[in-house]
Amino acid sequence: MPLGWLFGQLARLRRRLYRRGVFRSYKASVPTICVGNIAIGGTGKTPHASYLIHLLAQQRHVAMLSRGYGRKSKGFVLANTAPDGTLSAKLIGDEPLLLHKRFPQLPIAVDGDREHGIRKLIEYDPGIQVVVMDDAYQHLSFTPSVKMVLTEYHRPYFRDYPMPAGRLREFPDAVAAADLVLVTKTDLPDEQVDRDQWRRDLGLRDSQPLFFTCYHYGTPEPVTAPAANIDPRTADVVLLSGIARPQPLEEYLRQHYRCIRHIKYPDHHNYNTLEIKELRKTLTEKGSASKVLFTTEKDWMRLQSENLQKDVSLLPVFIVPIEVDFLTENEKIEFNHIIENYVTGDQTTDP
Repeated sequence: MPLGWLFGQLARLRRRLYRRGVFRSYKASVPTICVGNIAIGGTGKTPHASYLIHLLAQQRHVAMLSRGYGRKSKGFVLANTAPDGTLSAKLIGDEPLLLHKRFPQLPIAVDGDREHGIRKLIEYDPGIQVVVMDDAYQHLSFTPSVKMVLTEYHRPYFRDYPMPAGRLREFPDAVAAADLVLVTKTDLPDEQVDRDQWRRDLGLRDSQPLFFTCYHYGTPEPVTAPAANIDPRTADVVLLSGIARPQPLEEYLRQHYRCIRHIKYPDHHNYNTLEIKELRKTLTEKGSASKVLFTTEKDWMRLQSENLQKDVSLLPVFIVPIEVDFLTENEKIEFNHIIENYVTGDQTTDP
């Protein structure tokens, strides 16, 4: 607790110094949207970034910038110009790779230095009209046009504490710098959500819009040849996950499929050949019905590394698509409208 208090105080001081102009903060020449959080991992930044890209790309030329957590490369890397056969999770990270697969026509890059990354993106493609930035809320040397903070419904930041005592990167009052707050992975119907109480607990001002989002899981899609002719509804399912909080996915699968086992690894886990061989033994062991492997799109990006591709291709693998939705249609319309206003310059934010 004392170390957590000290960590939080240092983060609070740092934010205050940037706010007062003691340290320089760069603002890009194009609108930028930061999808961030106060806690470490697990709030659903990538599905929400995907939602924003899909929303904005209908009328604008959108780019995406991330730090590429878990990658082995350094500096600025642009997915669109990677030589054939080199693009992988090790090069750009599993989440940027996932988004590149979904939106191959859009510039998607990684760079730990957000200012440098934005400049390089615009240099590569001067036609970019808006940039979505993943996990940049604590990068105070960069000032986005709009700052979104995500927090989980069952693990909100107001019940947590700064590291190492808890999972927070800052004290909860850091939310004061946010323009929008989204409570993610909500698994209750709208009428059971006490929005006024949530606003008080989150410590929001009246000017800070609050939204509640949920996950919709799509029909599992076969991604290997052995899975092509299998109906997963009649098979035993083994779930493989290396994400921050897989419990909602596991609960959903146990309700809709014969999920007999969940093999869990830490978030962004890099799978190795030994683990894949053990997984194959699990799927082929005798004495039970046929087995299939379910995993997430993010995990699938890491399972496609060059040293694993051959072994993984022999397994009956399905990916479970995850999409973000809002609890109510009115909420969705309001959120989309606010984002449009920020991008067109109808609203401004404080540095």
